[in-house]
Amino acid sequence: MTASNAPSTPRQEPWGYTHPDCRGSTAFLFFTSDLARAVNEQLAHGPLDAAALERAQQAVDALVQRYIDIQAAPAAFAGQRIRLRLETGQDAAPQVALEMSPELEDQIIEAQRLAHQQAATRH
Repeated sequence: MTASNAPSTPRQEPWGYTHPDCRGSTAFLFFTSDLARAVNEQLAHGPLDAAALERAQQAVDALVQRYIDIQAAPAAFAGQRIRLRLETGQDAAPQVALEMSPELEDQIIEAQRLAHQQAATRH
């Protein structure tokens, strides 16, 4: 295989918390993207088991702490929790369920609503 037809490696996008606009309600939009990325990175390889879930939980906890540390939305992330759990249904592959503290969930939903509303008024 030559360099010209070698498979390209996808460029890793920067984390949302590194973006200069990661403040206030915008921080929640970056956070949801970062949250999905953190979980997916931990669960993408190997079996979906308790050890993988624990690694993903540690990544989520570190992500929440990162948003607290950068004061993305002061007080919005402090004291909030996101818990991952493994759900298995009859004859179904296990899935990861995300449980978020109600306050954090409400703030994320509101930020998404505002972003959609702003996008609609721009068009």
